[in-house]
Order: sequence, then C-alpha cells, then structure tokens
Amino acid sequence: MKKGLIITLIVLAILIIISVGIFIMLNKSMFNKGISDITMTIEEGTLTRTSATVIIKDNDKEHNYGEGYRIEKKENGEWKPVKQIGTYSFKLIAWGTVTGELKFNLDWSERYGDLENGEYRIVKTLDTAGGKLELYAEFVIE
Repeated sequence: MKKGLIITLIVLAILIIISVGIFIMLNKSMFNKGISDITMTIEEGTLTRTSATVIIKDNDKEHNYGEGYRIEKKENGEWKPVKQIGTYSFKLIAWGTVTGELKFNLDWSERYGDLENGEYRIVKTLDTAGGKLELYAEFVIE
C-alpha cells in the first residue's frame, strides 16, 4: 500500500513538472516580455562631449528605469569602461514609460568630463521578468 502511494506521488510530481515546463515553453513571451521591444537611442542633434538626450522606447510600457548608467569606449574592438574623474552616486528614483517613450538628458561632465574622440556607448541595466537586460546607445565623438 505504501509503495503504491509513493509511486503514485512520484508520477504525479513528474506530470506536474512536465506540465509547468510545457506551459512556460508555450508562453515564453510572457516570461521574456519586452526584451526585443525595448530600444535606447540618442536624440539627433543633442550629443556633445559632456551630454546627450537619451530616448528609451518601451512598447510594453511596464518597466521603470533608474538614474544609473555607465559609459564605455571601444578600444581595439572591445568595450571598456570609461574612467570616472570623481565619485558619483545615483538618486534612487524610477522613471516609467507610460506613453511608451522616456526622454531624459544625461550630463556626464562631473562624472567623466569631456569625452575624447572615439566610439562610445551608454549602458543602462534593466531588471525584467526574464532577468537583467542591458540597453545600449552607441555614439561617436569627433
């Protein structure tokens, strides 16, 4: 009797695990929502050596974005963090994309100073239901 009950519970547990796996596979977009629908760009005409206006387009409109970011420079084909010139902290605030678009000005003059000529990118990290997602906006300083 005990043996039959244990076998029944094991089979039931296996069926539940398989069912959950099938559900996740069939509804994968629900768990990785918005990853391909989020873009970050620099508004044309706003880029300087010390600032830029950044636009995040989020078709899901369900994510919040903090103030944190970093700048990387492409050196010998690899992205390397730009050295900060001082200490810097971010305010713990969150901006949402109620309209599907978030536009904000980044002034990195105190954090990075004037950027030299080169290829750069702004990096923002976003927590999503599917895990961490990094957004990039590449630009060139000439």
